[in-house]
Formats: sequence, structure tokens, C-alpha cells
Amino acid sequence: MQSYVSICRMKMDVEQVVLGCQRKDSEAQKCLYETFAPMMLGLCSRYTHSRDEAQDLLHDGFIKVFENIGRLQNPQALGKWIYQIMVRESLNYLQRRTTMRYYEVNKMDELAKDEGLNEEPWEEPGSKVEEIIAALQSLPDVYRVAFNLHEVEEWDYEAIAEYLQQPETTVRSHVARAKMMIRKKLNINIK
Repeated sequence: MQSYVSICRMKMDVEQVVLGCQRKDSEAQKCLYETFAPMMLGLCSRYTHSRDEAQDLLHDGFIKVFENIGRLQNPQALGKWIYQIMVRESLNYLQRRTTMRYYEVNKMDELAKDEGLNEEPWEEPGSKVEEIIAALQSLPDVYRVAFNLHEVEEWDYEAIAEYLQQPETTVRSHVARAKMMIRKKLNINIK
């Protein structure tokens, strides 16, 4: 039988790796981790303030993955399943770390005016990935979470509002302010 390490180096047989992880085979777990960790670290970095926090979050997320892999019914959905676990773990982490502070819409408007921000549509910057992640990490938690859920995870405003227990207009405002702050941090020209 082919080893999990060689499967990872070749084309991963997802079903074989999932079955190995369900049996708590350390080679299969290593293969799964090495395959998905780089992408998941990027995801975790979008929700945290530092690389250390992101690595801690990644570790906690993979513990959940390995504890719950027996529940995975469709091995072909492994990547999406891990991604969803990491998003949920990231959101839970933020809620555990601190009680999120939500600003009134008027206070956000004042903040935007003070920082010279306007409501131009979002444009993808031509910046390096590290600069973009640093800009995301510098955002207040409420803006970063709303931005990530809407722009990256592609949740609609209504779902975000329900999850955060905030009015939809507040969520829209958080996303708009996050975009403007990111533009400013990345020195993107605003028309």
C-alpha cells in the first residue's frame, strides 16, 4: 500500500487520507495538515492582528478538524469542510478574545471624515499580499470581521447582520469603512 507521504507528493487520494485521519494515523494527519495549512494560515491571518495569533488559531482549527473528521460524510468536500471550520473557529476566537465593540453609525461617519475617507467602490489593489494582510490586521475587529465575511467569505449582508446581531445598515457601514481604511493604508488613490 502506498504511503500517505507519497500520496501528498503526488496527487492526494482524498478518501484514503480521510480514512487514515479517521483511524488517527499520524502520516495521514501530517499529509492533511501539510496540504491545507498554508491556505488556512492565510485565512486565519485575515481575522487576527498578528502571525502568532493566526498560527494559534490555525492550530486550534486543526484540532477541531482532527476531532471531527469522523463526521465528514463526503471526503471530496474535505477542503470546503476544513475551510468552514477555520472560518467558524476564527469568528469564535474573536468573540472569545474580546467582546466586540460596535460603533454607532454616526461615530463611524465622524471617523471616516476625520481620516479623509469617502465611499468610492472597492477596487483590488496591486499591492503585495503581506501589505494587504497587514492592512486587514490593522482594522478594528468589527470592521475586519464584516469585511472578511462579506468580501472574502461572500456572505450576504443579511446573514452577517444576523450572525453579528446588528442591523444590516450597520454591517454595510462596517464593510464600507473597512474598504476605505484599507485603501488609505495601502495608499490607493481615491477619486
